[in-house]
Amino acid sequence: MAPVHSETQRCSPCKGRSALSRASNLPADGDNDLEPKDLLQKMSQIMDLLEEDVKRSRREVQKLMTEKETAEKAHANAKGAEEDLRKIMERFRATHADTVKCGVCQRCIDRPFTLVDCGHSFCYGCLRKWFHNSLLRQLRWRDTIPAHLKQKPVTVAKLKELFENKHIYTAHYTCPIAGCLTDVENKPIENDLAGNMINTVNDILGSPAKQVDADPHLNEPNVWADIFYDA
Repeated sequence: MAPVHSETQRCSPCKGRSALSRASNLPADGDNDLEPKDLLQKMSQIMDLLEEDVKRSRREVQKLMTEKETAEKAHANAKGAEEDLRKIMERFRATHADTVKCGVCQRCIDRPFTLVDCGHSFCYGCLRKWFHNSLLRQLRWRDTIPAHLKQKPVTVAKLKELFENKHIYTAHYTCPIAGCLTDVENKPIENDLAGNMINTVNDILGSPAKQVDADPHLNEPNVWADIFYDA
């Protein structure tokens, strides 16, 4: 009799060979000598083995499908978490840029100084310009003051001449913030803690887009000598 080739064997040759391999272990008395009843029994056993292989293959496929779905869900969750983190960082960067912004130049504070009289902090260079312009405005309308003392730049020598020659007796300064304008009677204090925090955050996130050049200002022992006169 010709060998039996089932549809299952053709679709899954590897599993079919496995089943046929097991089937070969079945008692064989010579297929040609088998009675029809015995031949049907042997064929039934072979079919049972093939069916077991098919069921096992289905279980393996189902397991692989489940693992694939789990991996896809994990990947989707990771992408979602990455997107959430990106949005958080964008919000933090925007907040960071506003938090370290100077109220005068609207850029990242460079060498922050705090006004003792009101607590607001600004760039050292911005305060210098603000105070110098304020002083020059006070001098402009006084005809008795020599012209060279009314011109930029304001220097320590010019300020000393103004006070020692009694052209002025006091210089009036205010906080640059329009909603504050508190009178500034004391020298601003350099805020080392704020400066270090700003530098640390900038090292992590990068400096805001409008960061000014590093250390563009004076580094003299008395950085306010041309603004606050000490007799």
